[in-house]
Amino acid sequence: MATAEQEITCPMCGFKNPQAVERCRSCGAKVEALTTSYTEEEAHARRYQQEHFEWKWALTAAGVYLLAQTIILVGLPFLISSFDPQGLPGLLISVGVWFLGGVAVGVISPGKTFVEPAIGALIAVIPTVSYLALTTPDGFQPTLLAYIVTALLGVMISLFGAFLGEKIQMTSARGPAKTT
Repeated sequence: MATAEQEITCPMCGFKNPQAVERCRSCGAKVEALTTSYTEEEAHARRYQQEHFEWKWALTAAGVYLLAQTIILVGLPFLISSFDPQGLPGLLISVGVWFLGGVAVGVISPGKTFVEPAIGALIAVIPTVSYLALTTPDGFQPTLLAYIVTALLGVMISLFGAFLGEKIQMTSARGPAKTT
């Protein structure tokens, strides 16, 4: 019998196979020794997978969103008396804030950080929605579900922005495309 160092465990059935086999002797699934180095094709396939989560970038994203939303929801109505933060113009500006905030954090954060801007948006929507709920004008009472759905849309839009920001970061890190 082969020793544990010379065995490959089948990922499908768990059967212990000798290291020299390509297929599991029990179920026929392809087996291979675990390696930490990737071929060029595997590295290319993994280029958009996030390796780890960093709270620093999630909190940075939350700060960006909160600052921008404070300027829009609190400051803009003082400058433009007819501006309604809960109307269509306010919603469109907020969509832009969530998207551009995701793009910004995606571009400036090192490595692949797709999830951090979305988590930052999730953190930032709590005070944003709370402020909107407390300052709702008379006669306009959205349901709690409307606020939750709107908040989750902001999180989703920030995720799209983060994806675009990561694509921009990866393109600029690679440099100009070579033509042959």
